Amino acid sequence: MGVISGIVFGLWGLIVLVGVVNEVAGFFGVVVGFMLFPVMFVVAPFYALVAWGNWLPLIIVYGGGILTAILYGIGSLISGEE
Repeated sequence: MGVISGIVFGLWGLIVLVGVVNEVAGFFGVVVGFMLFPVMFVVAPFYALVAWGNWLPLIIVYGGGILTAILYGIGSLISGEE
């Protein structure tokens, strides 16, 4: 379940963040964002929060990551893996 939620939240976050970067910087901003992929995932949700007051990208990326880690940890404990 943790892996599935990681894939879902990762793709959903990617789509939302590409939309944020496209709104701010246009097509070439998206191209640069893909070259600097980790930076886009860190900066874009906070930009959307500060500039637009939109919590959704932050909740999707960071909340989804936390939920994924918790589910993966619980699954590992249940199965006995570490």
